[in-house]
Amino acid sequence: MSELLRISWRNLWRNRRRTILTVFMVAFAVWISLIMRSFQIGSYDHMVSNLVHSWSGYFQIHSKGYQDDQVLNNSFQQNSELDSIIATFDGLDVAPRLESFALSSYGTKTRGAILTGIDPEAENGLTSVYGKMVQGSFITANDNESMVSSRLASYLGLSVGDTLVIIGQGYQGASAAGIFPVKGILKFPSPELDKQMIFLSLPAAQEFFSAPGQLTSMAFNMKDPDELTAVVNKLRKTIDPELYEVLDWKEMMPEMVQQIEGDNISGIIMLGILYVIIGFGILGTVLMITTERIREFGMMMAVGMSKTHIVLMQGLEMIQIGIIGVLTGTAMATPIVYWFHQNPIRLQGDMAKMMEEFGFEPIMPAAFKAGFFTDQAVIILGVMATTIVISSLIIFRLNVIKALRK
Repeated sequence: MSELLRISWRNLWRNRRRTILTVFMVAFAVWISLIMRSFQIGSYDHMVSNLVHSWSGYFQIHSKGYQDDQVLNNSFQQNSELDSIIATFDGLDVAPRLESFALSSYGTKTRGAILTGIDPEAENGLTSVYGKMVQGSFITANDNESMVSSRLASYLGLSVGDTLVIIGQGYQGASAAGIFPVKGILKFPSPELDKQMIFLSLPAAQEFFSAPGQLTSMAFNMKDPDELTAVVNKLRKTIDPELYEVLDWKEMMPEMVQQIEGDNISGIIMLGILYVIIGFGILGTVLMITTERIREFGMMMAVGMSKTHIVLMQGLEMIQIGIIGVLTGTAMATPIVYWFHQNPIRLQGDMAKMMEEFGFEPIMPAAFKAGFFTDQAVIILGVMATTIVISSLIIFRLNVIKALRK
């Protein structure tokens, strides 16, 4: 084997120009595919990060059936047993919430809103809500004041210090009405959230809805998102499935998952077209090399070299070209991918406005993950292996006499 490896290495450089061109084709395919894929994966990661940190969290615990019927009567009682189970999981930030629909009113104007009771410190750990404050100050854990989203405040004509009237339906049909001074105004990137959010402290919301100790959800942030599936599955096995449901962000937002999957498929198709084009280029080169060396192969067989050894020798040549091309393409792409991972492209104009309207920061980052580096390398080497199989069929069908007459 070592002798064949040495011979195949020498054969590569008998025609330096052709070898370098083939290596360049492989390197270019790896380079362009890594850059394209890194921006695509980076955009998905950025989208998911914005979604989970804007409101939903990576996963939530609800009362069983709440996801299908999100009403206050499907809330659950916060208890020490559940808190103890959650405390056994490392790297989780949890934000308890009690939320329901209510009517908000000021002066002569009224609008429906989502009234949410929160623990301010816990909520900030999940959604960085402190950073959304544009006027006033944040409520405290036992405050009896409110915070209102900016578009809702603008519609109602509210400002800090005004008194907001809220009317709704409480837990198990109880009436709910109250007045709450406006302590702060928040601005959410998402227009949908910004025109309907009202925050109270969790005790104030529980009192308003006549739901002491009740929660509609517990939202979770994770230090290591890659552990999401493992944590959710373990939590589902630990808590009582007859009382609670544990849903990750994909199950809570299936429309977003479908959008990402659809876009991902289009990206894979584009890469597939690129690989097909590069594959035909490599195949043409390999077939040309094989046909040019028919006489050489015939002489090798005439002096006693088996067809298997000839195939193995040429296969080693192609594998070496593939490895050199993959390493070269990866070396060229890595600094570019890393640079845009650390310094995302900031979008401008209409594209930036569109992303901001959907609640996303207008940037286009590149993902820097080992997984898609190895994936592209495996695919390219797979293309090389296919060309080796085709050239091998030609060699195995060679007739020594006919080959010597070429």
